[in-house]
Amino acid sequence: MNSNIEHNTEFIQSYFSDLESNPFLPVFWIDGTGRILNVNDAVCAILGYDRKELTGMNISQLDPSVSIEKVKELVDYIRQYKVNRFEARHRRKDGVILDVEVISNYYKVDGFEFSCNYVFDISDKKQQERELLKSNAKLAETKARQESLISAKTKELKDKIAKLEDSEKIAKSNEELFINAFKTSQDAINLNDIDNGTYIYVNKGFLDIMGYTPEEVIGKSSLDLDVWKVPEDRLKMVEIVKKNGFCHNFEADFLRKDGSLLHGLMSASIQEYKGTKVLLNVSKDITEIKRLENALKELNSQLQERVKKEVATIRKQQEIIFEQKKLADMGMMINAIAHQWRQPLNIIGLRTQELAENYRDGELTNDFVKEFEEKQMSTVEYLSTTIEDFRTFFKPDDKESKFDVSVEIIALLKLIEIQMLAKGIKASISFHSPSENIENSSIGEFPVNRPHETVVNGYKGAFKQVMTNLIYNSIFAIEEKIKKDHAGHGYIHVTMSKKDDKVIINIQDNGGGIPEKVMPNIFNPYFTTKSAGKGTGLGLYLAKLIINTHMDGTISVSNQNGGADFELVLPAAD
Repeated sequence: MNSNIEHNTEFIQSYFSDLESNPFLPVFWIDGTGRILNVNDAVCAILGYDRKELTGMNISQLDPSVSIEKVKELVDYIRQYKVNRFEARHRRKDGVILDVEVISNYYKVDGFEFSCNYVFDISDKKQQERELLKSNAKLAETKARQESLISAKTKELKDKIAKLEDSEKIAKSNEELFINAFKTSQDAINLNDIDNGTYIYVNKGFLDIMGYTPEEVIGKSSLDLDVWKVPEDRLKMVEIVKKNGFCHNFEADFLRKDGSLLHGLMSASIQEYKGTKVLLNVSKDITEIKRLENALKELNSQLQERVKKEVATIRKQQEIIFEQKKLADMGMMINAIAHQWRQPLNIIGLRTQELAENYRDGELTNDFVKEFEEKQMSTVEYLSTTIEDFRTFFKPDDKESKFDVSVEIIALLKLIEIQMLAKGIKASISFHSPSENIENSSIGEFPVNRPHETVVNGYKGAFKQVMTNLIYNSIFAIEEKIKKDHAGHGYIHVTMSKKDDKVIINIQDNGGGIPEKVMPNIFNPYFTTKSAGKGTGLGLYLAKLIINTHMDGTISVSNQNGGADFELVLPAAD
């Protein structure tokens, strides 16, 4: 790119004065080495530099992860494909790193080349993603650890209680172990009368968690102390234990002595203690886990809402793009109609002149008038049919229907055949199915009354738009090749076939094919190999979107026999 900074800055300031004064959209102008030629006020606002500090700085000085060599590669890519969209990280003057999304556009005006880079701050979005990953990992780790501890403690206590039943001697020994386990456990462990809930024994973990002393608890019931936030929860837990002999992972809210809320995870079972059946409860304080879960749910809810809004915005944009492209396609079809009408209109003019001359010469006979009327009406009927074909060709459809792709393709080719012939392009058709094979038929000779074997489900209007784009792409490629070679003629060959439960369509031409290096990008939005002003870069993107999303099919391309071969594979209708 041109390295004359003084000239470049003056040019950019005059050519992009509106963008420079925009306070909301940060814009960089950069040369081929990554050197900043100019910035607008919005860039200075988000990065904390003034314009003089940024001018002349290399963009790699703002992005700590990108070298000067990488910047040059990126600029070369933008020069080649005109536009690029990527994520980067920019360092503010105060050292803070910003996550940004950059859209780069390539310009060349009066021999001067540069890239115009629009910067969007996505730091909040990236930070939320990182925090969400950390929260998920922390929550999973905490839950696994707590569940493991509860399971281990419950198993340990059950084993010790089982040994108490063997004998009195073993019972006494195990009772000591049992009490030691009670005393050392950090979880809340308590023995209660199964009927009235009176506390018989509590461990230190219980006292620490709930904030009571032993004297305040022993001999009183959980209802006396108002431990259960919802007393009915205790009745549910006891009912489960009496029915099954145990209750695992019962969640409930409890109130500490100071009135603060505690969310507990409880396991309980019926045991025998000093000859009496009691309720053994082991509870884990999972208040923090629940807080993290709720925070995660809230974050997920917010993210889902944002995703819905983003999806709705993208869909709206796609609808606008789709309509804009349809208008462009209709413009091409109107041009095709103009070619279709030119010859019939000339014929009407010549016949009208002939009628006037015969009238002046006194040679106007009934036979001549009758013949004149028949020929004129035939021509008018042709014009009317043509305009009706055009009117129905792009008729919008708001619901899926079954239609024969061969019928719609033939209708399109008939509308633009004269236009193609005028450009030196001939179209031919082949058809293969279990019942018939047609090779290299012309449009006019292709049989109309045939079995409908290539029927699919989908949106007929959208399918016509796909075919219009593909065929006009072939026409454009052939025109460019003929212009380049200063000779030759073109052909477009459409093959339709039915194989098992698939309908396959191939559109082949001799327009020189697609360069291999750009082949992976041709279905990307805004990517075009056409010169400026001759392509939007949306045709193939919309074609892929329609075929993949709305018709459950696939579209691919390859180079064959000196041209491109686009293949559409669609599921056949039942």
